[in-house]
Formats: sequence, C-alpha cells, structure tokens
Amino acid sequence: MPSRRDSTSAPTPAPPNAFEPSFLAQLQEDGEPLTAAEADLAGPWKQVPVPLHPGAVAVLRSWEELDQGDGPLAVFLHEETAALLCAALPRVDREPLFHLSEVPDPDPDIPLPGGYPILATFGEQGPAVCGWLSRYQPEIVTALHHLEGLARVPQGLAELLRAAGPGALAQIGRILAVRQPD
Repeated sequence: MPSRRDSTSAPTPAPPNAFEPSFLAQLQEDGEPLTAAEADLAGPWKQVPVPLHPGAVAVLRSWEELDQGDGPLAVFLHEETAALLCAALPRVDREPLFHLSEVPDPDPDIPLPGGYPILATFGEQGPAVCGWLSRYQPEIVTALHHLEGLARVPQGLAELLRAAGPGALAQIGRILAVRQPD
C-alpha cells in the first residue's frame, strides 16, 4: 500500500514511455476524446503482490510494474477481489449494450401484461427490442450490460472463475458436464 513520503525523499522517476515528454504535454493540452474514459480502463489488467505488505495485491495494467514507478489503480487485501476488479474494469465507462425504455409497452408480443422494453444494440443492425421487464428497474439492465460484456471477453471470464476459487470451479465443471449434449 502506498506510504506517505517525507519531503526529503527523492521524487519517483516517470515510468518509461516511447513518446517524448513535450509530445505528451501537447496531447494533454488538446484534451481527451469522448472514448478516453473507456480506453483508460480497457486494460488488460493484472494483479501483483505488494512488496512489504504480505497478502496485499495491486491492480495494474499488464505493461505496468510497481518497481518501475507505476502506481496501482487499486490495492486489495484479497486476491479474489483484485481478480474481480480486473474482470470488471473493461466494462466500466463503456457504451451501454442494453437500454430500458422509460415508457411501458401496453401490449408486448409476449405473455406479459405490459412491460418495459429492453433494447439491445446489435452492431450495424442497431438497437432492437430483446425483452421486457414487468417493472421499471434500470439496475437489471446495468447488470445485463456488465454480464454481456464479461461474456464477450474470455480473459474477464477467466478472472471471474479464478476469483470464484477451486470449489466453485469444480461445481461449474459438474454443471457444464451435465448440460453437454450427447
């Protein structure tokens, strides 16, 4: 975990970068594009032990190193929580994959007496209704967004499974074996 430095300690050198400092400074003046927040969290991410703090785990981009002066995005006391963050980060600040209509559809094409349409974005096809909720609960659609994003990235799924631990993995294996077609 980071410690406070006194005023006599030397400043941490800047991590290596292929671009000249003047070029990077100019980029900062130009401002960030709309996609900057998504790019900043896209990763890939890794977890590394924090020196001198047994059990603590830092979350860094895969090309960053603590011993080269890179600061971690987060530090956790449990490796499983760090793995969950690594799985979640690429989905934060992404354009939502699902949207919930604020106006219920009084006559949906399914056996549901009215419902709030859920729109999914299908690439070039654009948004289309993919389902309905009986109540207006946008947090359900947010959860769908995160899970769909996780299903699209094998590394994120691997982090989630690693965080689940060996007992859960054994049960997942049994569930998958039962569901396999003959």
